[in-house]
Amino acid sequence: LLVLLILIHYRKCISMNESIPTDGVYMSDSTTNVKDAPAFHENPYCKAINNAKDIQFDHADVEGNAQNGPVVRLSFASLFDALGTCLKDESSVLLLYSLVHGNCDFQEYVLVRTDLDTLLMPILEMLYNASRKTSNQIYMLLIILLILSQDSTFNASVHKLVLPSVPWYQERLMHQTSLGSLMVVVLIRTIKYNLSKLRDVYLHTNCLAILANMGPHAHRLSAYASQRLVSLFDMLSRKYAKLAELKNDKALKVMSDQMEADIISDDTSTELHIYTDFLRIVLEIINAILTYALPRNPEVVYAVL
Repeated sequence: LLVLLILIHYRKCISMNESIPTDGVYMSDSTTNVKDAPAFHENPYCKAINNAKDIQFDHADVEGNAQNGPVVRLSFASLFDALGTCLKDESSVLLLYSLVHGNCDFQEYVLVRTDLDTLLMPILEMLYNASRKTSNQIYMLLIILLILSQDSTFNASVHKLVLPSVPWYQERLMHQTSLGSLMVVVLIRTIKYNLSKLRDVYLHTNCLAILANMGPHAHRLSAYASQRLVSLFDMLSRKYAKLAELKNDKALKVMSDQMEADIISDDTSTELHIYTDFLRIVLEIINAILTYALPRNPEVVYAVL
């Protein structure tokens, strides 16, 4: 698997002025500045895996697709099941990302599966244990969820798939909760962990983007998930109010030294701007649920009231 990942992600960088002989040996001009106009050679392994088709795909259609040359044929069903059993390994997560991001056919196959919990439960469990993961590992998991959440069918499916229990969730007993509600709870937990430990704006934005994609399709969101969503808004608004107060206080204290006041004002203003954006997105998520899915989500209404 590691060899395969190296092969599909390797990129040979060349400048536009570099000559590419027909015998496949690349001769680089030593005087060329790579920063001028960088380009990449096509990676045949990456192209092969991105164009791979399901083994159950109609063979005649595959043969007719001549412009892509020979096509790799895989059992998507076996690959889906195998990935579900070994996603705790970082290299397996990277392979799943490569397939979901690069291979449209595999992405479509994942989206039409009725047992999405096979892939999502290991991903959510790893996000639940985010403190044991590096920020790069968390990014990869979130980007996979972000790609999938762009599809409305996926968002509808996760809310209708009911889980009998979630044994790895320690804070609360989760019985007969939907996969969508669990996703909301785990993503909000990841946001709160990020705010207290990692403080990474990009990671935070990814979590909120997934929740925003899911918002209009929310279906019978659980009482716990609804309460966590409203408490997230409450936490962010308190942080925002504290920063606004701090900015005003510091500005008054150092009014005599205008330069120092400007520095403090810039630092606080940046953080204040970030929290303003976060609050706006959370309000948009709640607004999307109330606008498009109000009759199906009485628990959200109750939590807001």
